[in-house]
Amino acid sequence: MEDRFVLRVAIGALIVWFVWFFHPSLAERMMVHWNGEKVGQWGDSFGALNALMSTLAFAAVLYTLRLQQRQIDDTQRDQHIQRFESSYFELLRLFREARAAIRFDYSSDYRQSKRSVNSPGRNFIRVGGSINVAPGVQRQGDEAFRAAMIEFRFWMQEGGVVSQSNKTQLIDIYIKRVHDRYEGQFGPYFRLMYTILQRISEDDKLSEQEKARYGNLLRSQISSYEAAIAGFNGLSPISKDFSKLITQFRLLKYLPIGTTRRVLERHYPPEAFSARD
Repeated sequence: MEDRFVLRVAIGALIVWFVWFFHPSLAERMMVHWNGEKVGQWGDSFGALNALMSTLAFAAVLYTLRLQQRQIDDTQRDQHIQRFESSYFELLRLFREARAAIRFDYSSDYRQSKRSVNSPGRNFIRVGGSINVAPGVQRQGDEAFRAAMIEFRFWMQEGGVVSQSNKTQLIDIYIKRVHDRYEGQFGPYFRLMYTILQRISEDDKLSEQEKARYGNLLRSQISSYEAAIAGFNGLSPISKDFSKLITQFRLLKYLPIGTTRRVLERHYPPEAFSARD
C-alpha cells in the first residue's frame, strides 16, 4: 500500500512537470518565436517548479524512511513478544511447580482450639466437608492453601477482625499464623507471582490489552483460596508493593461472596475485585 502511494506521488510530479513544460501559451510565446531573452525567461520559470519537485522528493524520502523505521519497530516488537512469551510461560511452569510443592499443617493451637469446641474425640471440623485436623497430616498444593485459609479465617474470627477494620491486627495474625510458620513454603510461590506480574506491568512493548490478557492468564491459574492468601500477603509490609499488582491485575475478582471477601474489601480498592477485559 505504501509503495503504491509513493509511486503515485512520483507519477503525479512528472505529470505536473510535463504540463508546465508543454503549456500552450509558453510554447507559443517562447518556442515558436525563438528569442534568447524569452528563452532565458522561460528557463527561469522552471525555478519554482524545480523547488516544488525538490520538496516533493524530500518528502518522499522522509516518508520512505518513516516506513522503514516502522517496519524495523514492528519486527523488533514481534521479536520482543516472542522472547517475552517464552520467558512468561517458563515462569508459569515454575509457578505451578512451586504451588504443587507447598505443604501446610494446622498448628497445635488451632487443633487444640477446635477440639475444645467440638464433641470429645472428634478430630475434624465441618467447613464444606470433613477437615481432618489431626497432627502430622500435611496438605499439599491446592489443599495446603485451603487449609491455610481455613485456619487463618478461624484466627481472624477469634481476633475480632472480621467485624472491624483493624489492618494492623489483621497483618499481625497473617504473619504469625501463616507467614512465620511456612515462609519457606509460601515465600517462593509469592515471589514468583510478584515477579510475573511485575514483568507484565513494567514491559513497555506490551499494550494495555496484552498486559490484561497475560494477567488474566495468571489469574486463571489460581484458586479462590490462593487469591485470598495473596490478598492478605499483599497487605503485609514484607510484600513491598504487591498490593498494587493485585489491584492492577484484578486478582481478587473471583473471590466468592463471604467473610474473606468482605474483610479484603475494606483494605483494597474496588478495582481489585472488578473485571479487566
